[in-house]
Amino acid sequence: MILETRRQLLEDLEIIEDAISQRFRRNPELYYSNITKQLLVADNVELPSTAAMAANRIYKSTRPRRSRKQLITQQHEINLFLSQALDRQKELSNVSGTVNVGEYRDEDVNFDKFREAVNQINSEYENQEELTLDINKNIANHAMFSAVVSKSTVLSESARDLDMNRIFTRDEQYGDLLDLEKFHGQWLNVIKRADCSFLQFFDVLQKFLDVSEYLLSPPMDRKNERYGEFLLELCQYLEQFFRKVYVLINSIMLSQKIESDFEKYLTIPIYKSNHGLYCVSCGKWFKTPTVFQSHLDGKHHKNNRHKRFDKLLAEYKVHRYLTILQEQLERTRDFVESKLAFTTEERLEEMSRLAEIYEEPDYGPDEKEIEELKTSDGAPSDKKVTSGVDLPLGLDGLPIPLWLYKLQGLDVTYSCEICGNQTYRGRRMFERHFTEPTHLFHLKCLGIKPSGAFRSITSISEAQSLWKRISNTNTTSSREIEVEDQDGNVMTQQVYDELKKQGLV
Repeated sequence: MILETRRQLLEDLEIIEDAISQRFRRNPELYYSNITKQLLVADNVELPSTAAMAANRIYKSTRPRRSRKQLITQQHEINLFLSQALDRQKELSNVSGTVNVGEYRDEDVNFDKFREAVNQINSEYENQEELTLDINKNIANHAMFSAVVSKSTVLSESARDLDMNRIFTRDEQYGDLLDLEKFHGQWLNVIKRADCSFLQFFDVLQKFLDVSEYLLSPPMDRKNERYGEFLLELCQYLEQFFRKVYVLINSIMLSQKIESDFEKYLTIPIYKSNHGLYCVSCGKWFKTPTVFQSHLDGKHHKNNRHKRFDKLLAEYKVHRYLTILQEQLERTRDFVESKLAFTTEERLEEMSRLAEIYEEPDYGPDEKEIEELKTSDGAPSDKKVTSGVDLPLGLDGLPIPLWLYKLQGLDVTYSCEICGNQTYRGRRMFERHFTEPTHLFHLKCLGIKPSGAFRSITSISEAQSLWKRISNTNTTSSREIEVEDQDGNVMTQQVYDELKKQGLV
């Protein structure tokens, strides 16, 4: 009985493991989309090398084979399978008792006892079809497309109750965007003003990406009660959003790691040479380390820490989770900016399109499996080419409309000779690249100290010419400055510096 129970549990585990591996094999993006986030919970994760990533078609692919809804649906299904596997492992570890193997010992080594045991098993399971049906039913329950008869969902029978539309709102677009409109309204109640637009609200959130920004230049008094309540609600949403989007990441381990780091965060001050040491709990500056250390042991500090602990933790978690979700935050901001450029008709059209994507099934009628693609190689395609332009992908993973492509100026390309004749689509990307590390590095390679004067300059000769003029101006101005030594002798700054080096003045 014990052996049979163990065998059955191991059989279930094998079926679950096989179901998970089938999904990874069908769509490797289920795994690769999470691999870099594994570093959040474990420092010993080995990421693929740069060369391996460059050679891997999954990393190079700019257009995913499967829809975002299908990807997140299968990740949630795999998470359900992992929970089932964990339950089976717990049951397996709880199966206890001794197994009497003496009755199976064959001392004469003539296999008589073995034959008897086999015959006994065969007699017990004369109707083997029933046993086979149980196994096949278990396999079928974990098979893809078994939830419904019509091939409208990729889910299995055991995960048929999963509904991503109950988990994600329409504005979240299955984890691509953050639904922050509600928090913008709450922020207006916090500041008691109405002059902060939704787009300006993103500047408030951007502060939380840098520790020194939200602590030393907070958008609101950190001890304000309304501000603290706002951070508690925002923290709760971001934490839940992370769990929904990165469902295969161990969120419990991440939460424990953040809380462990939070203890160090409270005790380690922020140091500024012109101010001293900043206490995170009290929001005060202290001139010397000894004064700060004695303050940590004081009653006032301990009271502040105990009284504000929950709100300080929420503030720190908002910083950590917004850093993790920085891609989603930037995409949300870009989406809000693009909506502002729409006319009323265009905005309604875009909202209608997003609603249609939200309501459509996770498995499309025109979608093909790998086996179907292999059999159809060489067959003429019935798809019509809508445009010869290589349109970039939108937030839904599909090419953006041609009118929007032209509206954003992406049909115009700009090149930069300083960056090795690199081309940029649209004025916005072109202007942004002047402040990026690549452009600044190439300026330094030319012997030029980067500054705002070189913005919009793409020609190497023009940049060198401007740098030469700036250098000559600085040299000339230093020569024109007159100084006076202790004896009252007037001379230029350059002469004075040379005499000072020689010890003559």
